[in-house]
Amino acid sequence: MKPQKTYFIILLLFFIWSCNTNKKESKEILQETVKAVKKAPKSNDFRERLKTTEPATEAQLKNWLPENLGNFKRETFTTSRISQNSIASAGAIYKNDENQKLEITIVDGASKDGLLAINTHYMAQNMKINSNKASGYEKTYERNGLKVLETYAKKDNFYRVLFLYDMRFGITLKSYNLSNDELWSLIDKLDKSELNNL
Repeated sequence: MKPQKTYFIILLLFFIWSCNTNKKESKEILQETVKAVKKAPKSNDFRERLKTTEPATEAQLKNWLPENLGNFKRETFTTSRISQNSIASAGAIYKNDENQKLEITIVDGASKDGLLAINTHYMAQNMKINSNKASGYEKTYERNGLKVLETYAKKDNFYRVLFLYDMRFGITLKSYNLSNDELWSLIDKLDKSELNNL
């Protein structure tokens, strides 16, 4: 994919993403996006590694999603929204007896089109965002060796955490009615090292 196209997609993505913030916050997010693009490695090693790596299959990614996670039970697999056949992805919805819900999705960045699918996860590695409002926040930080982008909506007690594992797998978790500590306890229980064998 051409750098100009990647740059345009990134800007468009973050423009849509920040449409609910004020002008100052939108400007700051765009500035951080531009900085992240400039800081990205000049070599194509990262892209080339992904392009030449055989992607995992949907079945392999589904097998990675555990049947039980803490006191959550997997209720159903979700349908992938990614249209390219060469991009592997999977997702699952988990629920428990306390009216709490968790959704996990994973996408493999391998293959010639894979980088586009993990673009937001990749950008979270290099961006610095700290946007706070009365209704919630959006911020990047590092925890347990993971560089994450976290969004919180106070009204719905909703968290979204996304990160890139092994510079290849984009993982997104969405939680409903969980505290931040409860969510991170579940993230820590995910056996991410199993992905190294795919």
